[in-house]
Amino acid sequence: MHFIRRSLFLQFYATIIGGLLIVALTLVAFAAIGKFDRRDPLSTRIGPFLDSLLPPPGQPYDMDRSVHRMSEALDADISIFDKDGRLLAHAGRPVPPDVGNDDPKGFHPQNRTFTFDTPNGLKIVARSRIPFGPYRRNVAGMVLLFAAALGLAALPLTRRLTRRLESLKAGMDTWSAGALESRVVIEGDDEIAEVARTFNIAASRIEDLVKAQKNLLANASHELRSPLARLRMAIEMYEDTPGPRLKGEIVRNLSELDELVDELLIASRIQAHRPEAFDDIVDLMALVAEEGADVDAEVSGEPVSLKANGKLIRRMVRNLMQNAARHGAPPISASLSAQPQEIVLSVRDHGQGIPEAERERVFEPFYRPSGSSETSGGWGIGLALVRQIAELHGGSVQYANADGGGAEFVVRLPSQQ
Repeated sequence: MHFIRRSLFLQFYATIIGGLLIVALTLVAFAAIGKFDRRDPLSTRIGPFLDSLLPPPGQPYDMDRSVHRMSEALDADISIFDKDGRLLAHAGRPVPPDVGNDDPKGFHPQNRTFTFDTPNGLKIVARSRIPFGPYRRNVAGMVLLFAAALGLAALPLTRRLTRRLESLKAGMDTWSAGALESRVVIEGDDEIAEVARTFNIAASRIEDLVKAQKNLLANASHELRSPLARLRMAIEMYEDTPGPRLKGEIVRNLSELDELVDELLIASRIQAHRPEAFDDIVDLMALVAEEGADVDAEVSGEPVSLKANGKLIRRMVRNLMQNAARHGAPPISASLSAQPQEIVLSVRDHGQGIPEAERERVFEPFYRPSGSSETSGGWGIGLALVRQIAELHGGSVQYANADGGGAEFVVRLPSQQ
């Protein structure tokens, strides 16, 4: 029993076989019960029929003739007794009068006899030469044979079903052992195939998430080296010759580290699909003006409010402004407009811009365009976060060539009017 509980195939198959056995035994039980049913309509028909064939009392020759005719017609041994139990006539082997003492009138399948008392006081006893109820026993045998055939037919079907489940389990075991690139085979178009398809989708998402986390960790470790090295050097120099310039360098490197760690935490939370609240009413024009003042950006447009995650929207605007200040050139400008279907935020600088082949790659974490160096700082996950935050709010961000040179980043968010 323990072995059956550990095998899904055996559980399925045992359930099918058990159900078939219950049905078969139930039918056989009904057939057996029918053997003792004395209400067979034949008993109510043969008696009057035999009585009608007997001659009137006092004619023994006709009685013998009638008994032989009844014996031939019914293929049975027949004896007729008077009310005192004396044998009056018989055909075939004599049948004793007491074979039906338990029931003076009816069928007796156990000894193949039939008894009937006539209105004239005679007792007819017949013993069939062929057992009663052969068809009932044949039906029971057919039911058992059908159950056995159905059980054999269910074997390959159950084996195929459980084999697919075992294949699904083996694929999951391989994946859970660390082979995140492995996928299970999808067979058929039923619920098991749907489970396999759903597992593959989930496995792909988890694999992408793990890869992204590994890349994020590797790149973050690389990016942290530069400010940490500069910070260590500045601290060592400050111990020897304290001064405002070295103190400012220490503060700047600490700020860069704090900003990078903050961005890493935000990116990790977004990639992990943690739920975010989007119930802040954000005055986007005031926010753009506030962040733009830190980089001396010229801000124009119209007041716009939207329901969003205030902290993430602030990070998106700040990253756009800092990207323009670090990698572009002044003047920096930002414009905000509200259209019927969307809100458009544009941040532009007058630097060298980005080559066409790299305009999409700048949205990848820690990607550095050609010609840039670590000393320029800031090529971390700033623009990648801008895209993630915009998409999290149902929007998008794109790079565009600005008229007259420079780079322009355009964020489009759905209007809530």
